[in-house]
Amino acid sequence: MSRTIKEVLPNGLTVLSTETHASPVVAINLWVRAGYFDEDDREVGISHLIEHMFFKGTAERPRPDQIAVEIKGLGGDLNAGTYYDSTNYYVVLPAANFRKGLEIQADALIHPAIDPEELGREIEAVLQEARRKIDTPSAYAMEMMYGEAFQAHRIRRWRIGSEEGLRAMTRDDLLAYYRSHYVPGRVILSIVGAVDAPYAIETARLFLGGMEAAQGAPLGSPPEPPGRAFRYRRLRGDIARSQLVVGFHAAPALTDDDMTLRILAHLLGSGRSSRLHQAVRENKGLVDSIGMGLQSFQDIGVMAVVAGCEPGKARAALGAIQAELQGLRREPPTAGEIERARTAIEFQHHQSRSEVLGQSAILAYYEAMGGFALADEVVERLRGVSARDVRKAAEKYLAIDTATILEYVPDEAKVDEIDAAALHEELRRIAPASRSVETAARAVPAVAPDSAPQVLPGPQAGPVSRHRFDTGPLLLLEQNHDLPLVSFCVAFRGGRAGEGRDNCGITRLMQATMVKGTPRREADHLAVEVDALGTTIERLIDEDYFGFAMTVLSKHARRAFEILMDVVRHPAFRHEEIDKERRLMLTAQEAIKDQSLPYTFQLFRRAAFGSHPYALPTFGLEAPVQALKREDLVKWHRQSVVPTAMVISAVGDITAEDAVDLVGTGIADWSHEGRGGKDPGQVLAWGAAEAIESRRRQQTAQIVGFPTPGLVSPERFALDLVQAITSGLGGRFFEEVRGKRGLAYAVHAFNYHRISGGAFAVYLATSPGDEVEARKVLFREIAHLRQDGPRREEVERAVRYLQGRHSIALQGNVSRAVRYVDAEVRGPGVEGVLGYPERIAAVGGEDVSDAIWRYLDPDHCAMGVLRGEPQRP
Repeated sequence: MSRTIKEVLPNGLTVLSTETHASPVVAINLWVRAGYFDEDDREVGISHLIEHMFFKGTAERPRPDQIAVEIKGLGGDLNAGTYYDSTNYYVVLPAANFRKGLEIQADALIHPAIDPEELGREIEAVLQEARRKIDTPSAYAMEMMYGEAFQAHRIRRWRIGSEEGLRAMTRDDLLAYYRSHYVPGRVILSIVGAVDAPYAIETARLFLGGMEAAQGAPLGSPPEPPGRAFRYRRLRGDIARSQLVVGFHAAPALTDDDMTLRILAHLLGSGRSSRLHQAVRENKGLVDSIGMGLQSFQDIGVMAVVAGCEPGKARAALGAIQAELQGLRREPPTAGEIERARTAIEFQHHQSRSEVLGQSAILAYYEAMGGFALADEVVERLRGVSARDVRKAAEKYLAIDTATILEYVPDEAKVDEIDAAALHEELRRIAPASRSVETAARAVPAVAPDSAPQVLPGPQAGPVSRHRFDTGPLLLLEQNHDLPLVSFCVAFRGGRAGEGRDNCGITRLMQATMVKGTPRREADHLAVEVDALGTTIERLIDEDYFGFAMTVLSKHARRAFEILMDVVRHPAFRHEEIDKERRLMLTAQEAIKDQSLPYTFQLFRRAAFGSHPYALPTFGLEAPVQALKREDLVKWHRQSVVPTAMVISAVGDITAEDAVDLVGTGIADWSHEGRGGKDPGQVLAWGAAEAIESRRRQQTAQIVGFPTPGLVSPERFALDLVQAITSGLGGRFFEEVRGKRGLAYAVHAFNYHRISGGAFAVYLATSPGDEVEARKVLFREIAHLRQDGPRREEVERAVRYLQGRHSIALQGNVSRAVRYVDAEVRGPGVEGVLGYPERIAAVGGEDVSDAIWRYLDPDHCAMGVLRGEPQRP
């Protein structure tokens, strides 16, 4: 990482600046050391409410949408987030616009307007956000667990605040909190990007040096008293799958046990080879998903196991979880487990720095915790953790006597009542899990190829070189040596696009089983090998193509690609693994119903695309998934996974010689027969259609969409400009539905560009009572756009915004690798990615108006609605 310069201004505000030219962008991150922990009980949620008002106007920029509009016109994105111990406000934009971006940020920080009328609307938006959280089972269950586990500490509270408390808040309340907490000594400005570091410091002095110094209010929460005890609570809701949370009090951040607990949480609950994943999910099949995480702050820490399961299996799952925790409390982990955890955390440490926003957040976080240089000590501190340390930490922190268990079950679930004391005693009696012999990360010897494929270089596309092998595969290579990371993507056109109602789900089931072993690697050995590299094999699942991606430390590149190609070319499709993944897919078909946006989009696609494969559900249909046999998967693999249809991208710290050699070795002796998956055929013209379901939920989610041409159509660029004009902060739809009327929390317009057709869609998350009115306002604004078209300045601003967003999106190796593969497989090619800013600039206002008139036609729209029927949390 480049050298960071720090300066504390005379008023106490800290400025950090790091210059990096990996991408032509910069992140401006204002990190304020004030959050939920710093609020009195009478003002719960005020930090979050201030976050909502931060970009809503100043004396110089009085319009509520003005700051967002100006940042959009600079090609930037702005956003903010409130957490327990901090609130941060960030802008990412082209580096050429850094000075103006910082000026706007400084104006928002020093001169907040907090208009009372606008405050009233944002209170309604925050209440919608709270309802959305109640409708998100995992998030709701976690906060409810905190409420049980803590008796005095402020983490126990429903952090967004109550409806009564939020509605009572006034402008004076917000200003009083703001003036006592947003003082210069509590603010860290973190600047990372393609900007000269001394110039960034100088600019910060200019715009923030005049902020008046002041004494801040006391920070932090009342301490949690000693005397922790076992606690259990069961809640019910309109959900499809149970959520199980097992929480433990842990050490505060950066204490002696902090890094040990990170390793402990990882080896127990991260990755396919983790103990909980292997024992509770893979071997016993008691849960659909399971993981363990650590949250640590300056005064407290919390470790939690989170699992999703059938209601009737929760008690058995608790027993299996307890057995694994007990096993680690009795015996230290193996050397292999420790090394895998170290490698994974080191990988995550480097990966988090691959984008300027991530770098800026890391610097600000560690500066707030004691000094930004602490970030560079992470890897070294990892090396100091021993297996004995991990066992001692498990014994100290993972005692069932002090655990808190929260079970969140479906309303209709028939489950036995549980007595907390009896459950406690039952769990105390559970014997530690016996550890099998460590599954080592075996060095599986590669089979030497009989012959090496020939490769011919193709035309260069900017920094991306093409290498076409004579058996068909295309390698796209971009070298980037800024970080010791490299990303690989392998993709094939077809898959889900070629499915029908008789085999819907076969591609997803095939992919899921492909990563569960090969003839040379059993499933558990493969899991250990991949986790030993500190990474995962990610599945790329799309309507038009499918594939896999891996990002690894570059020193592991050869090993990673060999594993990846073994998975791609030689899946074993063992019967027991097919059955496991089949059960999980069937479970996912139910679990998606608990996720508002994904399920509403599934409803929308059903309404919009009719009999076309794009209408089929994300996780397949129950009957065909139940009926699929091993021979069906083998045949589908043989038809769709062929070298002639394969595109590979490699981006990062790798030379051209090594990349070509890796790919050539990986595809040697691979028959190039077959043409790959078939295209699904053109989407038929729509009429009006809708798919509506009702649930007992706090919010209604709805998607309204209009048919558009396919990805390769030139009109795609005009439609992207329509999206930029209408969506997000400062967008037409956002301001009309939420900004002016407070009818929704979420208002997003998006283009669903696919090979055979697509949609321009708008997502609205509203209170159930506002569903119809929000939709009416949306259609009125569409009518205005159809009649008058967008203003010239709106189009120009949207062009700059999309160009800036393009640069921001192309940060990081994996982002570039996936985009290159996506574009090459679908048709536009790498040139389509790299030339996007020029194509957008060539679109005129008349083109945009024409696209609005042609495609945003109310007579040809489809709707997916997940209608809520409120219930009290």
